[in-house]
Amino acid sequence: MVNIREAVADDEQAILALLRIYCEEAETPHSDDHLLTGLRPLLTTNPHGVVLVAEQEEIIGYSILTWGWGIESGGQEALVDEMLIEPSKRGTGIGQTLMQASIDRAKQQGVKVIFLETERDNPRSRKLYEKLGFEEESSIWMSYRF
Repeated sequence: MVNIREAVADDEQAILALLRIYCEEAETPHSDDHLLTGLRPLLTTNPHGVVLVAEQEEIIGYSILTWGWGIESGGQEALVDEMLIEPSKRGTGIGQTLMQASIDRAKQQGVKVIFLETERDNPRSRKLYEKLGFEEESSIWMSYRF
C-alpha cells in the first residue's frame, strides 16, 4: 500500500536523495544547493506550487507541481515539473497512483490544464501519462537561462 501526501520540511533529505537520482537519469547535474534552493520554498505553504510524496514506510517517490497562468489555458495552469519513483519500485503502479493524486491536487487548486514534458526516448513514462489522459502536443520547449 502506498500513501500519497503533501511534503513537509522534514521530508527535505529524502526528497533530495530522489532528486539526485532524477538528475543522474536526466543527465542534468546540479549541486545540492541548487536543488534545495528550488525545493525548500515548495515544502512550506507556497503560492508557486506543491510537492507530493509517495511513501511506503519511507518516501519512494515525488511529484512537483508548479502553478502558472495562461491565456490559452483560460486561467490557472499547472506544470508537472518533475516526477520520480525510486527505481526498485517502478512498474508497481505507484507512478500511476502518484500522478492521479497530482491531477486531483491540480483540480483542487482550480487548474484548467496540466502540462508536462518528457523525453522522446522515455516511452514508458509517455505510456503512463497517456493512460491517464495526457495528449502529446507538437510544441517545442525552449529555455533561456540566467
